[in-house]
Amino acid sequence: MSFDPKLLDKILVCTKCRSSLVRDGEALVCVTRDCRRRFSIQHEIPNMLMEEAAVVPDAEWSTMMVRAGRDPATGTQIGSP
Repeated sequence: MSFDPKLLDKILVCTKCRSSLVRDGEALVCVTRDCRRRFSIQHEIPNMLMEEAAVVPDAEWSTMMVRAGRDPATGTQIGSP
């Protein structure tokens, strides 16, 4: 049976603040500017442990949000109210 990792991306939330996550390469990144946690994906399995999550520097987080089609200042999806 094949597993579609994009399905999991829609189900998982940040384990710190419960916000949405966006995929950036081999990581899931929290869309909340105050949190900015990055959870690595290893062998197609997201590691959602807070102890192993990294805080993304603010400028890098903004760039990640742009790549994900989100506002680089707030992390909200562009075109959303």
